[in-house]
Amino acid sequence: MSFATTDDHRQLADSLQRMLGEANDFESRRLRLCAAVPDRLALWPQLAELGVIAAAFDDTYLGFAGDSRTVAVVLSAIGESLAVEPYLANAVIAGRILQHSASAHALSLIEACIQGREILVLAHDAGSDPFGVPAVAAETVDGISMLNGRLRCIRHADVASSFLVTCTERGTTSIYQVPRGTPGLDIQPYRLIDAAGAGDLALQAVRLPSSARLTFKDSATEALHDALEWGILGLAAEVAGIVGALNRATFAYLTSRKQFGVTLSTFQALQHRSADMFIAGEELSAAVNHAIEALRAPPHPNRSAAVCAAKVVADVAGRRVGHEAVQMHGGMGVSDELSVSHYMRRLAAIRAELGSADTHRLRFASLQ
Repeated sequence: MSFATTDDHRQLADSLQRMLGEANDFESRRLRLCAAVPDRLALWPQLAELGVIAAAFDDTYLGFAGDSRTVAVVLSAIGESLAVEPYLANAVIAGRILQHSASAHALSLIEACIQGREILVLAHDAGSDPFGVPAVAAETVDGISMLNGRLRCIRHADVASSFLVTCTERGTTSIYQVPRGTPGLDIQPYRLIDAAGAGDLALQAVRLPSSARLTFKDSATEALHDALEWGILGLAAEVAGIVGALNRATFAYLTSRKQFGVTLSTFQALQHRSADMFIAGEELSAAVNHAIEALRAPPHPNRSAAVCAAKVVADVAGRRVGHEAVQMHGGMGVSDELSVSHYMRRLAAIRAELGSADTHRLRFASLQ
């Protein structure tokens, strides 16, 4: 499922899909990620060299695109290939925060990200609602900031070189850059259900100079909310790529697998279920396209509503198509040797990222 509408988008998608097909074929990926020491950055140098990371930024910030459709094109291809590299977290979410920043070193951080030298991850925990109040508390005295708190399940914490930690400070939101290895920062890494890495962060009396706090052209809250909405779009586009891949794999299987002397595709019940899978994919494509267009505008309740709707449709479509694909493949559908099970696990992880479908239904209702 492609969101490309221009020759530039199509060329980027073709180059990325070709690279991922060669470097991240299913068997190589599976062996690489189930190793004793998983290599979750195997594709990172190639993504940087190909310009995929730079595509998340416009020319003002050393990139060449930076629009929502380009981000959707890239994330759709990443979803289809099941790449676990931190593109969404680093280039899109952290990248959007840096683009809003007025800090002197923000541009150098963006340059390091584009070149693949720096992996920045947003460390944000606001409970079930990503737009809620950050869990970490910060206090600044005499130019020194003290951070205390815990952050649960920060995706890519195992490979991050720095964290953009959201804090509550004097009743408002602040964002600090906390490098890995900072005294007082403890990271407990683990493997997620989709083979990516994550970690729980504990910040105990983490002392930072006041320069570690990012400054913003508007406010940290506005920058954070904008980055989260771009992240949600990225997740929805990733689901669209996965749903497209699952539909193709399932429909091909039904036309080749025989039961009682005939192919499964001749059974009317399976035809109806396949039609429902196809419709779910089309509905998701429409919702993502609507969110892509909405993100071209400045922050507005209508824009936020479109993003919430895309996440809800993505979660519903992902659950339906993922479960149906497994069911139609029979016992092999849950085996580690078949890509279908890996797609389903990634979809399950996405449903828990940046707010559940129920969370976004409530937010959608509050925006009307």
